[in-house]
Amino acid sequence: MPIATTSPAWPTESLRLREAAPDAVPGPVALLRLLGSARPADVVPALAALSADQLAEAVATAELPLAPAVVAHISQWGPGPVRRMLARRLVQQPEHVPPRPLGLDAYLRMLEEDAPTGADLGAAVARIRALALEALCAGSLTARQIVEHTRPAALALALAVCTPAEYSRPWLRRATGDVRVLLARRLAEALGEDDQRWARVIDLSGSFAGSVAELLRSDRAPGGLHRFLHPDRSAYASQNILLALAPHPVAARYLDGLVENELVEPPDQPQTADDQGEWLLGSAPLSRVLVDHDLAYTSVRRYHRLLKNVLCPDYVLEQMDLGHAREVLLKRIVPPDVLSRVFREFAGLAGVDEALRWTAAGGDRLVDLAWWLTDDPALLHQVVAGLRSRTEPAELTCVYGALAVAAGPEPVWALDLERAGSLDAVLPAVRASMAAGSAEPLVEAARRTPRRHWVDLLDAEDFGAQGLRAEQELDRTGHFPLEGLVAARLDGRPELWAEVAWAIATRRMPVEAAIAAAGSHPAAPASSS
Repeated sequence: MPIATTSPAWPTESLRLREAAPDAVPGPVALLRLLGSARPADVVPALAALSADQLAEAVATAELPLAPAVVAHISQWGPGPVRRMLARRLVQQPEHVPPRPLGLDAYLRMLEEDAPTGADLGAAVARIRALALEALCAGSLTARQIVEHTRPAALALALAVCTPAEYSRPWLRRATGDVRVLLARRLAEALGEDDQRWARVIDLSGSFAGSVAELLRSDRAPGGLHRFLHPDRSAYASQNILLALAPHPVAARYLDGLVENELVEPPDQPQTADDQGEWLLGSAPLSRVLVDHDLAYTSVRRYHRLLKNVLCPDYVLEQMDLGHAREVLLKRIVPPDVLSRVFREFAGLAGVDEALRWTAAGGDRLVDLAWWLTDDPALLHQVVAGLRSRTEPAELTCVYGALAVAAGPEPVWALDLERAGSLDAVLPAVRASMAAGSAEPLVEAARRTPRRHWVDLLDAEDFGAQGLRAEQELDRTGHFPLEGLVAARLDGRPELWAEVAWAIATRRMPVEAAIAAAGSHPAAPASSS
């Protein structure tokens, strides 16, 4: 996940990231968590390697929800005490009970009976996509069945996208990654590096009613670049997915063609390259070729659209010129190091008061900003002066601590005395600092103030969006890193899963080390349970 470091002057650790790590809880629980990144078919041999006591320990202490395939297997085949323990936990937290998944016959009937058309298009596609993902995670449908049978093609392509709301669930990352891997292979086999065929498929994908296989064989001429899914109702566009999976030179030439078409189209043409580019930049997934093309194209409208996209990568925010600084400062999710760099540049141009006016409110956000500015005492002094009337006493204590680190206690004394109007009314930490003639009471008071890492302040969807803003995500044509490691090393290899399960649950090895070591030493003894 792309998480910028916190201020060197006051580093904080993200509890959320620590808890999300594969090895957050070593032992059997770590294996149960790892199985969220596994194929559903591999859950059985991995769990079979655990003793009844190890499985009970894992089920008793693992945080819910668990992968649907794990819940299904333990609920049906686990030891009686473990089954009952899991059932009690799910009764207490019914929101984590996996829904009954569709099989292939039921899925095909649904595609025929609930075909997304007309005004219900967006809602129907979202509903069918959710059901298809549930079936993929449970193992009642495979990626191959999804790609071969799903129609319209835009729906199958959408199943290759992990949305921000889905990112925190490894089984959803795995399911969408499986579809993406298969699509990438099918597209490469069918289209190669043929610019014209790729362009036809990309243009047609948004409005084609048939399956992906039929789309790849179709010689129907597209009527222009269309979005099958309404841009305000979906977080994914078929054209974006295809651009992300196309060979980079092919995708670049396709985007160049949009610009060239703009130059030759009549002025009254209703759909311009800017219109088409905005569609792509406002949706997901973003790809390197799309983002880099936009940065080179220098269209104000397209920059604006990219900045509004919650998945706009952090490195793009840093490259934006000062004409877009206000948009960056107002964004809901901006890492503090990026925010501070943009703030410095904008404050230098428009002044500190104007920069503060455009910076999205939030006490923690402003505290982070102040501690990132400790290397510039003059600028920080102006910032703290501007924040005095915008922050609560606890937050003000924190920013006073930053100024004391940067410039000593005297500027803090002067600012707070001016704010309070008398010595009796200054903050307690300021009074203690004056009495001691030292900055220490200010710094210590700031660091005693409860403060959370900026990532821990994000809600679940924003946390997922930050995870998907990694620069390496722009180049991903297959799985996420952990799911990719599992797929490459362990898919369909029950003997290695047994080894990994034993290493993690019994030897309490770190997850990635156990996977890397699998196959390099004698097999673990089989469980007698």
